[in-house]
Amino acid sequence: MSLLQAVEDHLGPINTWPSSIINYLFVDTPSPRVVEDLTAFFTGNGVLKTLAYRLYHACNPATNELVRQLFYMRYSILQTSDTDRGMSNYYDMRMQKRARLRVPYSTRLLLTYTEIDIPIPATPAPTLGIHNSATPKLTSIMF
Repeated sequence: MSLLQAVEDHLGPINTWPSSIINYLFVDTPSPRVVEDLTAFFTGNGVLKTLAYRLYHACNPATNELVRQLFYMRYSILQTSDTDRGMSNYYDMRMQKRARLRVPYSTRLLLTYTEIDIPIPATPAPTLGIHNSATPKLTSIMF
């Protein structure tokens, strides 16, 4: 089975992929932006990083060791960093539209989150010149 066939089995035929992804794979020179978009696309659609990089390397002869390291590093960041996942857009092949990478447990936390009162230990507040008596005390101020 070819690399392209393996990825197509997972994502569907290549002619249904976004044209920008096809350009990144076959035409564009590797750059941090290209790697970022490719890794977001493959991560969001659940393609394993080794399979994704092997396809990219087979399709684009300009890839090198530095690009491979950047690709793997970006994949790892997307899988472990809540912030980067929430900031990354990708084309979701199941929904057929752009989406944001979501942290797997974030929706579950939002559904079960209820705000609870946290008891505050009793500590006396400083008076700062405020008196508790009903009648205010007048003090003279000298300049």
